[in-house]
Amino acid sequence: MRKHDFLHLSIKEVSEAIKTGEVSPVELTTSVIERAKRLNGLLNAYVSIFEHSAIYEAAKAEAEIRAGRWLGPLHGVPLSIKDIFYVKDTVTTVGSLILKDFIPKHDASVVRRLREVGAVIIGKTNLHEFAYGVTNVNPYFGATKNPWNPDRITGGSSGGSAAAVAAGMCFASLGTDTGGSTRIPAALCGIVGFKPTYGLVSKHGVFPLAWSLDHVGILARSVWDVGILLEAIAGYDPADITTLVSKTFEAKQIDTYNVKRLKVGVPDDKFLEPLQDDVKKLFWNSLKKLEDEGWQISELKFKYFEHVSACRYIVLLTEAASLHVDWLKKNPKLYSEELRHRLMLGLLVPPEVYLKAQRARKVLIREFLRAMNGLDLIACPTTSVTAPRIGEERILVNGAELSVRLALLRLTEPFNALAFPAISVPCGMSKDGLPVGLQMVSKPFHDGFLLAAALAYEEITGNRYKIPPI
Repeated sequence: MRKHDFLHLSIKEVSEAIKTGEVSPVELTTSVIERAKRLNGLLNAYVSIFEHSAIYEAAKAEAEIRAGRWLGPLHGVPLSIKDIFYVKDTVTTVGSLILKDFIPKHDASVVRRLREVGAVIIGKTNLHEFAYGVTNVNPYFGATKNPWNPDRITGGSSGGSAAAVAAGMCFASLGTDTGGSTRIPAALCGIVGFKPTYGLVSKHGVFPLAWSLDHVGILARSVWDVGILLEAIAGYDPADITTLVSKTFEAKQIDTYNVKRLKVGVPDDKFLEPLQDDVKKLFWNSLKKLEDEGWQISELKFKYFEHVSACRYIVLLTEAASLHVDWLKKNPKLYSEELRHRLMLGLLVPPEVYLKAQRARKVLIREFLRAMNGLDLIACPTTSVTAPRIGEERILVNGAELSVRLALLRLTEPFNALAFPAISVPCGMSKDGLPVGLQMVSKPFHDGFLLAAALAYEEITGNRYKIPPI
């Protein structure tokens, strides 16, 4: 097999080829970088490509593997990271003008952990300004374009990561997720996007949007690949007080769960609707395949989704604004008008309202756990629509006019407020050739079980990563 033929494989597949010597890390990294540079003019997925340091890291990995010191399935594999993760002595813009010259003095904890297992970091990906948006149309770095149709958005704010993974410009990527920013672009680009339980993965060295809602996310081509990456980055970090000492993850856990005849709750139409016809059809077709394999599908009775979303919105507005107060006073014109107005709105939230929203979250988490009694999982579409057109602000969804922001966010954001793990997996292709995602949610710290269920979903439905026609 030629080195270029490896570019759309999963990590599980390509790591075996590296281990056996069928392809070398240097050959693979060179090929990935060549493709990334060639396609970036069209897709705008990367804001920077680390050509020289990546080749150096690949050569180091190759020497280690040849000497019999194979570190595991990420050793020598080219990955990317969203330009919100600190990389020592490397510009981290967070998609903004304010930080266009910001150079961190240390790696983010997750970047350090990837390096420790021999991963090759080939570049930093484009994102929405300060990760505060869902389209990945960045006013300074340009819009990231969908590999399935460059006239369409990728979704955001981890849209550059999703485009790079889908288009063969890396094998997986780290993103972030505050309201759906990993799952949304994964769904719109036809890959897997995972948000772990809050506290399982360190956020140290990740520029915050809203500290009590932020999660490090994983974008990959298969559920197995997510598990491989999660093993590398999960676990306690003394530099991040939100991580828990006893919580770690091993990919081999995925094989230990019995995921036959699972009980799946589907929210009622009040939460689900409106949906585009193709999204609805593909979602229910996938559930029918699961049902045919013995999975039990029933209605989830939870009447507080609107309250969960309202709490998240208040917390997001307040926490995001508090991080930007000084810059807003000194350099308000360095923000786009859209983001400046959103941050200013957050400054108007009274402290007591924020505290009430945080207290309400705790109550709602208990209520949702109660609603999940007798259920293994929750399932729903990831987004209400397929990828909207670049520049589109409002969209007609089965007779209802929604903002693009709401159409993309409303089915993912509750699970950030609830802090439950959630994953978006491919659910098929619409009539106009755009990917659709299905979202699965499990109880906190049941991440391994969720991945096992998502892996079973892949095998039962046959809904997997497809190569875009880019």
